[in-house]
Amino acid sequence: MRKEDEHGGSVARCEACGMAVPGYEVVNYGSIAGGYRELCCQCFNAEVASAQGLDSFESLRFDPVVMTDCAGEQHEFHFRTRLLGAVVAVDAFELMRGQPAGYQFQIIDDSEVELVSLLGRLIERMRRRLSFKDLVQSDQRLSIADQTVRGRIEWDESTNGRMPMLVIDGRDVSWKELGRMLMTFEGWQFRMEIFDRSEEV
Repeated sequence: MRKEDEHGGSVARCEACGMAVPGYEVVNYGSIAGGYRELCCQCFNAEVASAQGLDSFESLRFDPVVMTDCAGEQHEFHFRTRLLGAVVAVDAFELMRGQPAGYQFQIIDDSEVELVSLLGRLIERMRRRLSFKDLVQSDQRLSIADQTVRGRIEWDESTNGRMPMLVIDGRDVSWKELGRMLMTFEGWQFRMEIFDRSEEV
């Protein structure tokens, strides 16, 4: 059963260890035949490691880190590690109302990789991304800083998912707002590419 914390995020109790953890730290693990349990990432990783015979896998918990972007703004990142069979994924994300939001990063590697080393590579990727902005604010309006825009595609509640919400420079930008910014380049050509969330763009 999930409850709400003081920031509006959900809190659940792991059905294996009994620990209360944030909702974003919970994985539904199991099968249709055997049923599902809500497990914290630590217990989920232990279950997967056992099922895969990965006796040497050690699930580490990483403390949040604060990083400063090129505009001097600070961002607090939380981490989540999940063992996904033959690979391991480490996520880094900001929190808004107790849920992952803003800048989000992911790195994936072989399950036998040293997790501290993988975290180091992820932090370097985060530093590179925070070292520039794709959007600039002027006269209360956003505009494209150069000729490249990188971001993430999310669900837009206000359109019930008919149009995407984009996250660019860690901030929500509506599809309509991006369209307005693109009109600066009327008559130009463009190329749109889609990347997996674990790739660096």
